Amino acid sequence: MKRSIPFRGTVALMALAFVSVAAPLPLAQPVAAADECLCAGGEYHPLTPVRIYDSRPPGINDVAPLGAKPMGPADPTFDIQLLGLGGVPSSATDVLAVAVSITIDGPASAGWLAAYPAGSSGTSSLLNFSARQTVPNLAIVRGGAGGKLTIKINGAGNGTANVLVDVLGWFSSSTYNAGTTDNPSDERGARMVVVNPGRILDTRVGTPTPLGPGAQRTVQFRGANVAGVNVPNDSSVVGALINVTAVAPTAGTFVSVVPNMPVGAPSTSNLNVAAGRIQANLVLVPVGADGAIHLYNSAGNTNVLVDVLAYLQTGAPESTRAGRVVPLTAPYRALDTRLASFGGVPLGPGQAEDWSFAAFAGSVNIGGQAVGNQSALLGNLTNASLSRQYPTVSVEPGYLSVYPADSATVPGISNLNNYESGPVPNMALVKYGANQTVRVFNARGYAHYILDVSAVVLAD
Repeated sequence: MKRSIPFRGTVALMALAFVSVAAPLPLAQPVAAADECLCAGGEYHPLTPVRIYDSRPPGINDVAPLGAKPMGPADPTFDIQLLGLGGVPSSATDVLAVAVSITIDGPASAGWLAAYPAGSSGTSSLLNFSARQTVPNLAIVRGGAGGKLTIKINGAGNGTANVLVDVLGWFSSSTYNAGTTDNPSDERGARMVVVNPGRILDTRVGTPTPLGPGAQRTVQFRGANVAGVNVPNDSSVVGALINVTAVAPTAGTFVSVVPNMPVGAPSTSNLNVAAGRIQANLVLVPVGADGAIHLYNSAGNTNVLVDVLAYLQTGAPESTRAGRVVPLTAPYRALDTRLASFGGVPLGPGQAEDWSFAAFAGSVNIGGQAVGNQSALLGNLTNASLSRQYPTVSVEPGYLSVYPADSATVPGISNLNNYESGPVPNMALVKYGANQTVRVFNARGYAHYILDVSAVVLAD
């Protein structure tokens, strides 16, 4: 039986936005680009996750002032090296963008964190956090002056916070030079194949099998054919883009997703979750030689959900554009339902609404020329607030789902889990439906949400 979803009265349309792409990629429309070399432009090179920055003693590539970094209403900033570390090439002409996981740890007060190329400015938040909370998020970032990344930490009050940065992989430019020191094997990267979202692991189903302290779980990725997800069982599938959710751990813990079965605790993490809380994070991870990805839970018992959004596959014809990822010059705020221009009304419990991204997709350009067809966007989705349906009854934790607007039903996945207690961010891959429309569904309470777009996925 189809689920009936109450919709708002009107379909909101995005205003036209002229958004520039940072990539050195051929400018012409796909039909006019046959004679131009797309080469490895916008292709992804997965890396075994590695921590390239940690302000906690003894520190990893820390910068002055050593240790926890200042935060406060004045938005203090600091720069860290991005290019040339963790397997990322050092040449800015080779690297289009870098996929990283950025974590804030133990902030003195509530606030937000932004990350942007050194030498530029940035106002879109990547992380929102409460005092003493540990929050990670995936980001697609570009190196700025000197191959560096600027990190800004806003706080309600003055204090300090620790910051961790893990490198997951990088996207190459069309000028990526094969046969150089940085690319001795003359390898091109992988394309992002966007799928209809589907859940391939839910440890709550049937007899619950939560991960215990120090426990590991193997999840077969190549050949996965569950919940409408069909991943080729082929060695050309080299990476996974998944949304991983930890559900109500019995103790504060971290969850790591790695390509190979870890021996002991991994040196990187993807989720940091307080006891009893539900938290999701988007994860880009290489697929191991066994065709699987591997989960590790640090402490307590926790259920884990894994939702597949895309896979990374090598071997696409050089002349095609499908699956190439190109970042915007700066995050673009595409949605903010708190503003009158987007309706100014929160999305109610069990409600969904559609947004058209046709004008946005048509305006993404390089040097004034449109990049052409697109299948999806990558952006930071933030639940800005969650208010009660009844004043005297608290809202149970809910969730937001974003998916193609022409889907017949709400998919059995979530992008983030929201709370009354404050904003919740999570990077999202948003697949377009017909005419570049997407649907947002809210499970409980009245939710305001924000979407800051950082990259687009091309289509042929």
